[in-house]
Amino acid sequence: GKFTTPLFIAAALIIFLLEVISVFIVKENSFDQKVIDSLSSSITDTRTRLMIFISFLGNHSFLIPANFLLIFYFLSRKNKWNAIRVAIVALSSLGLMSLLKNLLQRHRPAAPLVEGITNFSFPSGHAFMSMAFYGLLIYFIRHNLKAGWLRTVIILLTALLIFLIGFSRIYLRVHYTSDVVAGFSMGIAWLLFVLLAMDHFKTLNLAKK
Repeated sequence: GKFTTPLFIAAALIIFLLEVISVFIVKENSFDQKVIDSLSSSITDTRTRLMIFISFLGNHSFLIPANFLLIFYFLSRKNKWNAIRVAIVALSSLGLMSLLKNLLQRHRPAAPLVEGITNFSFPSGHAFMSMAFYGLLIYFIRHNLKAGWLRTVIILLTALLIFLIGFSRIYLRVHYTSDVVAGFSMGIAWLLFVLLAMDHFKTLNLAKK
């Protein structure tokens, strides 16, 4: 209904703020460290390879082409609004995520399982961007596929992928749990806010005509 989306946005922002308070003000790191320590005993080469692959599905080198493909798909279907939705969600999410990382400047966990990561840790960019992209896919699936078991299965699998991308970042020791929770919560808050704002704008535009 009319109030559920703003409530979801508020709840997600509260979770994000609680993570910020916990990490940067209270400086409570024991849970984050416990999770990383408890995962270290289950690290194997096969699992690591799998986690690197899952992590790739939340990486900009995968998500940028995926966003372009989705925009191209909607343009070819003469659906200008959905193409604009994809572009605005992708660009604004990237901007907000980079801004938050550079404002908060948290250092990453020690001894990562993958090399070459140089930017800051909080919030997780993979968690944020995969929530924005795959969350948007869920939105399109909900609005374009008729209700039934197929729609439910696709939505659940997409939601599972979002979760696994976040988990892969903790497994690979490039993020703490709080980074991922913050990335997910800000990602969904921002996605819902953009969709709500665009729907409002579209309604106003149609009302003017």
